[in-house]
Amino acid sequence: MRVVQVLVSRAGFAETLGAMRDWLDRNNRPLVRFETTSDRDNIVMKLHFEDDALGEAFRAAFGGRDVS
Repeated sequence: MRVVQVLVSRAGFAETLGAMRDWLDRNNRPLVRFETTSDRDNIVMKLHFEDDALGEAFRAAFGGRDVS
């Protein structure tokens, strides 16, 4: 299982979430789990993928970091 963490500003959250949804739809893969935490300025998203290669491709596409 691959866990990818992406940090997004609150102001950019909706746009980034939409782009993530489009990416996932194009790759025909569901997420295993999606978590968010936040502070005053940012939202941290953790996305858990069953497929390691798909998780790595997602990480590269969204500038995330691997926290598996």
